[in-house]
Amino acid sequence: MRRYSFEYSLELAFSGEASRHTFLLRFAPPSDAAQQVWGFDAHCAPEVTLARSRDAFGNGLLLGHIEGAHDALSFFARGEALVRGGPAEGTCPAVYALPTALTQTNEELRAMGEGLHGSAEERAMRMAERIRERVTYRQGVTSERTTALEALALGAGVCQDMAHLLLACLRAQGMAARYVAGLIPGEGETHAWAEVWDGARFVGVDPTHLKLTDDTYLRVCAGRDGRDCAINRGVFAGGVSQTMRVRARMTERA
Repeated sequence: MRRYSFEYSLELAFSGEASRHTFLLRFAPPSDAAQQVWGFDAHCAPEVTLARSRDAFGNGLLLGHIEGAHDALSFFARGEALVRGGPAEGTCPAVYALPTALTQTNEELRAMGEGLHGSAEERAMRMAERIRERVTYRQGVTSERTTALEALALGAGVCQDMAHLLLACLRAQGMAARYVAGLIPGEGETHAWAEVWDGARFVGVDPTHLKLTDDTYLRVCAGRDGRDCAINRGVFAGGVSQTMRVRARMTERA
């Protein structure tokens, strides 16, 4: 069990003035049996009231709207968490056993999950090992739209791609699993891993670091794949383009 402070910032810069900007921010880490979050504070610039809601998977949402013209949007959130780690209690929606557009499979991926025995977490770990034998961690070669099959063909990707590959392998074997976005100690962006359903609980498996998740993993949101966990979604008027910069930090407290 570990105690952390965490910070998250997102900065959108528009190429001109945008208006009538409605946005959704999926960054509100939950409190449950595996982690307790307190002192959570979030705000935006330009200043706007953030309404709270939840999506179909129970993830916390922050909703905002800026009517007037603006050329940037900044979001900042921080809080503290006590992370116990271990499996996550809950129920398992049937959709977690179904492939998605990002987690389609083929014979090559199905073969990575065949011939394995043991518990759900043991099989998932072995699949993760097989994935890492084929796919190298490399930044800048994939995007949020990259599918598991495309990452496998490239032989490279980041944590989101590793999680999608593991989900595709698990689901191809008839196992239910979900995508998780969250934080780990250090500074950078959010991290991604998978949680496999063992019949009673979700057990976290990190294919990027080849380990079971523990009290160094803070879950922010979960869903069928990375699209369900996108932290920023929005629509606006103005015909302008946008660039985004994200920074996250989680620091252990004494």
